[in-house]
Amino acid sequence: MNEDFGGVTISDEDSEEDTQLHPYQCRQPTELQGTVSKWTNYIHGWQNRYMVLKEGTMSYYKNQDETAFGCRGSISVQRAHVKPHEIDECRFDICLNDCVWYLRTGTEEEKHQWVDAIEQHK
Repeated sequence: MNEDFGGVTISDEDSEEDTQLHPYQCRQPTELQGTVSKWTNYIHGWQNRYMVLKEGTMSYYKNQDETAFGCRGSISVQRAHVKPHEIDECRFDICLNDCVWYLRTGTEEEKHQWVDAIEQHK
C-alpha cells in the first residue's frame, strides 16, 4: 500500500497477512520518497531535491524525472546521526563522519515522517 502525505510517499510493502509477526521477526523499515529542500551552498541556498529512502540509504535527485539517470548523491543512514534543528521546526541534519546533509521539509509533520523513517533504517 502506498500513501501520499503532502508530497511524501510512504510505501508499506507488508500485506495484512504479514501483520501477525513472530516475536523474533522485525517489520521492514518504511520506504519514503518525496521532495525535500537541501542546502547546497551560500550562492544557491536551499534547493528542492527528490529524496528516496530505501534499504538503509537515502539518495537524492534533482527531481523525480531524473531518478532513472542515477542519483546525485547518497548517504548510508544506518550509521548516520539525525539531528533536528534547534530553532527551525521543519529542518533536520543527517551527519555521517564529515558529511552533513542539511535538509528542510515543508511542514513539521513531514520532518517527523522523514526522521522516524530514517531511525527505522538503523
